Amino acid sequence: MNNNQTLKTKRQYYHQILIAAGEAAYKDAIVSSRFDVDSTTQLDEWQLDELIQDAKNRLAGQKRPVPAADDTSKIKTWRNRCLLVLAQRGITATPKDWSAINHELAKKQYQWIMPSQLEKGFVNQKGLYAFSTVDDLKKLFNQLSAIRDNEKIRAKKERDLAMKN
Repeated sequence: MNNNQTLKTKRQYYHQILIAAGEAAYKDAIVSSRFDVDSTTQLDEWQLDELIQDAKNRLAGQKRPVPAADDTSKIKTWRNRCLLVLAQRGITATPKDWSAINHELAKKQYQWIMPSQLEKGFVNQKGLYAFSTVDDLKKLFNQLSAIRDNEKIRAKKERDLAMKN
């Protein structure tokens, strides 16, 4: 990996940590106050490493999990798998309209997957993006697959019963 790719990867990782810490809106202020530059694109590798370490420390102080650099690709993969199962069930989304998927995932049967939110009485209003860890997405995928399979079995039984009558 050349230096530009390394810097790009580190900038992306720093941004992911800021999002996880809820500090993405303050990125410009953090970078400009620390290194007197306008953007992270003007930083070199050791400055990015320093920002990443500081952001990780702040995130650890908040008791939130630090996203691993390779977790984003795993998360994308599991989200895609969940979307494929939902599409097989006839629940689809367009790039501008996710309401069908958001409505489906707001149902009570999916709330057990995220116990921290369930304890607080929150209902999933973010749809698929509320499931932000690989483990949560795996649980969701397994549940969606089971529902899909049960719907197929039920439909087959109904067809067979209709054929007999």
